[in-house]
Formats: sequence, structure tokens, C-alpha cells
Amino acid sequence: MILDGFNALLRSLVAGYAAAFAALPPLAGLAIASVLIGIGMLWVVGKTSNQRAIERAKKRMQARLLEMRLYRDEPSLLFRAQGHLLLNNARYVGQMLRPALFLALPMAVLYAHFDAVYGRRPLRVGEAALVAADTALPGPELALAGAGSFRVDSVPVASTATGQVVWRVRAIADGPGTLTLETPDGPIAKTALAGSGSPYLSASRRASWWQRLLLAPGEAGYDAGAVAGIGIAYPSRAVGLGGWDTHWAVWFLAISLVSAFLLRGFFGVVV
Repeated sequence: MILDGFNALLRSLVAGYAAAFAALPPLAGLAIASVLIGIGMLWVVGKTSNQRAIERAKKRMQARLLEMRLYRDEPSLLFRAQGHLLLNNARYVGQMLRPALFLALPMAVLYAHFDAVYGRRPLRVGEAALVAADTALPGPELALAGAGSFRVDSVPVASTATGQVVWRVRAIADGPGTLTLETPDGPIAKTALAGSGSPYLSASRRASWWQRLLLAPGEAGYDAGAVAGIGIAYPSRAVGLGGWDTHWAVWFLAISLVSAFLLRGFFGVVV
């Protein structure tokens, strides 16, 4: 399928990029990627926005701010300047909406792939995690088997409230493993990984195309039956510098936006 091929290409690119920076702290590779994506965002803004209208709106906002300082003792003039400021601010936001729409889908797709590297970590030997199958089937109709570095440590527990059947699995060795879910419609295989480092981790496998595009791009789809998806709850990973650890997306957003702002003059883009 075209979507699975597209996801496979992005997976290989992101996984290869992460492997190139494997010897460095995760923030190093993330920071470089953030700068590059910030430059890409600038390019999109420059190509899809009305640069003259944006510059005009910014200059008018600056003029209204000066008016507010000059006429702070004249209430009628001050209120008029505030109204014009709000109007030009709305015009500026309206002009930036078009590039934001062009960026929304690519950024959402990239988020899913980067989260597979920087958002979670593999299980360590002896560590357990939950595996959940999204299905309306009762637990006895499903069976989960582990192979390689994983074993299943519990009986299935069904929850009618969440529409899931849940097992506990445990990592028994470093390296890849396979979790196979036996269903009335046939088996569904799910990859699993135990070890260290920052590999590309597929947390879930889904049947729906839009979920594979935006939420679970790590594995190919399968024919939808009674099970909509299966996922493993890998531990979350925090990325930090100097003891300040937080979600990777915070660093990504800050670095990419600051990079775009600082480099806007160099690329001749008004933002």
C-alpha cells in the first residue's frame, strides 16, 4: 500500500538520523533536526504567504503602538489606536493562517515519527509493560504469545469500559521480540524491543489508515477485523540538558521557532 511505503521511507530516514547521533545525548540530534525543520518552516511561510501584506500589517501594528504611547493622556485617541491595533493584529493572524494550514499535516506526520525515537524508550531486561488490544471481543477469544526477548506474564483482562483486552508482558533479554495476537480473523504480529539507546520504537500497530499516518506509523497495516489495533505501553522518555528534563516536543518547538525567528532575515522571510 502507498501509505505503508511512505511510512517505511520516513521510518528509515528518522531511524537512520537517530542512529547517526546515537553516541551523543538525545538532545544533540533533536536540536539539529529542530533547526533544520525551523528553516523548512521558514521556506513554507515564504512560499505560501503574502509577504507584503504581513509586512504591512506588522508596520501598522508598530505605528499603533507608538500612537498609544504618544496619546496615553488622550482617551479617545488612545481607544482608537487600540482598536486599530486589534484590527491589524487580526489581519496579521489571518495572513499567517494560510502557511499554518500548509504546515499542519506535515508537522503532525513528523511528530509521530520523532515521538517514536525521542518520546519513549525500550523496556529494560526484567521490566514489564502492558499490551492492549482494541476490540469488542471478550478476552477468552484472544490469545497473546511472546517470542524472542519477550514473554507474556498474565492472563487476558477485558475492560468493557475501554473496549480493550490487556496483558502484561516482560522483557527477558536485550533485543527484538514479537508479540503475536491470535484472533478469530487470524494472527496479528506486533514488534517489541528491549535494550537501551534511542532506537525507533513502534508503540502500536493499527488497521485504520489515518491512525497509521498520524498516530502509529511504525508498522504496516493489516486487514481490519474485530481488532482495531494492538499497542505496547513503552516507558516515556524525557530529554534534557543540565538536569532539566522535559518532553521532547517542548525542546523541538522552542528550538525550531527560535531558529526560524533568528534566521528570518537571512532567508528574507517576514514572519
